Amino acid sequence: MQKGLVVFFMLAVAFSATGQKLWQKRGITPVPQVCYASDKVEKGFIPPPAEVMSALKSAEQKSDFIVTYNNFSPEAQQAFSYAISILEQLFESSVPVYVDANWSSLGKNVLGNCGPSDYKRNFEEAPQKNVYYPIALAEKISRKELTGSGRPDILANFNQDINWYFGTDGDTPALQYDLVSVVLHEMCHGLGFTGFFYVEGQVGGYGWSDGEITSFDRLVEKFDGTKLIDAAVFANPSVLLKNTLESGLLYANSPVAVEEGSTKLPRLYAPSSWDDGSSIYHLNEVSYPAGNINSLMTPALSRGEAIHNPGPLAMGIFGDLGWKTTLLEFTPIKDQEQVKPLDFNVEIVSDLPLDTAELFVVVSSDTFNVQVDSIPLTFNENGYFEAQWTPDAENPKVQYYLTAKDQKGRVFTNPFDAPEEFFEVNFGPDDILPEVEHDSIPYFFATGKSLEISVRADDNLGIDTVYVEYSINGQPQPPFGLSHGLGMHYSSVFPLVSDLLNEGDLIEYSVVAKDVSVSKNTTRLPSENSFSFRVEKMFEPVADYQNSFDNPTTDFILFDFDIYTEKGFESGALHSLHPYPSPGLDDAEFNFICNLKYPIVLSSEAQMSFDEIVLVEPGSDDTAYGDFEFWDYVIVEGSKDFGETWLPVTDGYDARESESWEVKYNDFVVDGNSLASGNPNLFVNKQINIFENGNFSPRDTVLFRFRLYSDPYAHGWGWAIDNLQIQSPLSALPTVLSPGDFTAYPNPFSGSFHLSVRIKKQVEKIQVELFNVYGQKIKEVNYKNVLGTISEEIEIDNGPGGLYLLVVKENGKQVFAKKLIRN
Repeated sequence: MQKGLVVFFMLAVAFSATGQKLWQKRGITPVPQVCYASDKVEKGFIPPPAEVMSALKSAEQKSDFIVTYNNFSPEAQQAFSYAISILEQLFESSVPVYVDANWSSLGKNVLGNCGPSDYKRNFEEAPQKNVYYPIALAEKISRKELTGSGRPDILANFNQDINWYFGTDGDTPALQYDLVSVVLHEMCHGLGFTGFFYVEGQVGGYGWSDGEITSFDRLVEKFDGTKLIDAAVFANPSVLLKNTLESGLLYANSPVAVEEGSTKLPRLYAPSSWDDGSSIYHLNEVSYPAGNINSLMTPALSRGEAIHNPGPLAMGIFGDLGWKTTLLEFTPIKDQEQVKPLDFNVEIVSDLPLDTAELFVVVSSDTFNVQVDSIPLTFNENGYFEAQWTPDAENPKVQYYLTAKDQKGRVFTNPFDAPEEFFEVNFGPDDILPEVEHDSIPYFFATGKSLEISVRADDNLGIDTVYVEYSINGQPQPPFGLSHGLGMHYSSVFPLVSDLLNEGDLIEYSVVAKDVSVSKNTTRLPSENSFSFRVEKMFEPVADYQNSFDNPTTDFILFDFDIYTEKGFESGALHSLHPYPSPGLDDAEFNFICNLKYPIVLSSEAQMSFDEIVLVEPGSDDTAYGDFEFWDYVIVEGSKDFGETWLPVTDGYDARESESWEVKYNDFVVDGNSLASGNPNLFVNKQINIFENGNFSPRDTVLFRFRLYSDPYAHGWGWAIDNLQIQSPLSALPTVLSPGDFTAYPNPFSGSFHLSVRIKKQVEKIQVELFNVYGQKIKEVNYKNVLGTISEEIEIDNGPGGLYLLVVKENGKQVFAKKLIRN
């Protein structure tokens, strides 16, 4: 067993590369770091390091920065690209770094600003526990994509209103600012010169809820070596921390910077008045003035100044942030029933040369109190470092950890904070049962594709076999084994033949895992009874489909949705869960799905129509489907291969699709969740051209599904769908407008209220009427040939307080009514 390193299983949720974090959902965005324009003229040039110049000539590169340029001129893009080529020699990563670069107007005297798009902590290879790493650095360390190529790692902005020098030779005119220098400066912020320190009012602090820090923040210290994240010294937040952040005497504890740049720790910029986007995450401009090799990362750039080298201090800090690190990759040794030699095989990945005399397995039989020994790790022909150790036969258990030192004198361990944490091997007869986790199968949609089953299983000695016992309609079937994949994962295909199954057939099953012990300890899941699911058959293709949802039906797979009359509604509809849940973990997601079991053969004019209410979490302002911070959404999807793959019929959307939905959702938010309930007045008609996004064509046979996507930490009432029509002769709608197209607020009102109407198609006449409690019409407003949005302030002259009735008619037919109260 391991102290503090307990094996655990994930919850029954999916995890997304583009999932959200608690800090993002709370609206907390670390301030992007700024480079200011100094009015001084300090003409000079610091060229790139000599080794970079040599590499540029050979076109070699250590990393790949992929930049999306927005609104850049060709000459600005050329200068930017040159700066990127320098970075590709300075920073080594096997994972591409994606940059979103914007050329726009920024604040006065601001040359640019930049920051990571995301941060990761506690990923598998993270060097430090509970430390946030900018996403580009996290991906470098883990050697794999963590967010996907569809999202930038760095968000950078540059001021188009500046008098820029676009040359790459460093000969910047006295009245211009060197763009290459500013790009290098800002990219360094995106790569790690950033963090969570702040000053607000009379206190200073870090993090947003529980003292969160970045890899940079953990380096910040006073001249006497006291770290600012030391909670025993600095309460967070506190006046003392504010005073220290504004003391002018802060440093980065960077051994690599001391080794490569000077004998002193790098001094940080900590002005007497806190400056968001500048304080702490720059070097001090007094210690490193213009012309100094380390001046690039000071807070401002002067006219005529060209600095094409981050400098040894900044590069040393980057080394200690994690850009120069050492990983000891190792699979912990399992417990053993008999004492025998322990074989250690370790892969050591290091960005700097290792001190090969300082590579050890440190072992103990008393948790490193007295009995401690160090076994040297030696390099073998397979590219691994190995060691063997035979424990004392009388010891019931032993502890160990791995340690390595690089030639800068830095020591790395696995576990990272050994010896407080360590690995442990137990000896003797084993009676510990295997640990098994499985997300039960909800149903089998028999479309012709196979049904996969996956299980997570682990054991202190090791797993021997994992298999499944099952029956069909009570008739036992031959058990089948699962294959071992990566880590704890086991999987196989459920041996079901779709053609031999009928709608509603019941499959019951159990998962069995046995370990490698002499006694073959066995775990059965579930421990009592069985998991079960039913067969849902795909029906024969049809030319059209319609459903008013007033009666129960087997036309849909209703595992995540249901058909019923919701409280406060007059008739049945297709409903998601109300409210729908959201995960409580970073990067997790839920998907709630309802499949129509009839495939539709598309005609030349394929249309879909339904009435709906969408009270799902709205994304951040100005975000569209697919954007970062486009939170929860609903979407209609189709499959041309009977459910193997799914394509959007139309883009996903959220409560912002209708003003009435967004207003309702935001009307009652508690602890980040909307408690507002849907009602029939919120229904809005949705009409979709199935061919509009190019995924489908006439004569395609398509399965359709409705999906509600939920990301972490916030949710609402959900989704309701009524009066679905797919390619049925779409009955002409009696009106263009639906109740959900109207918003009237505030309620109660004083002298006036605001009326907003969203009109998707031109309407010949809209009539707005207001009646008092006696039924007398006291106000009428008419609109003719309207399309788009009506936004009108309705004033009431000298009317008494009390109840009023607002009525809206479309071409003489009432489409909306709402009771209003006047104060």
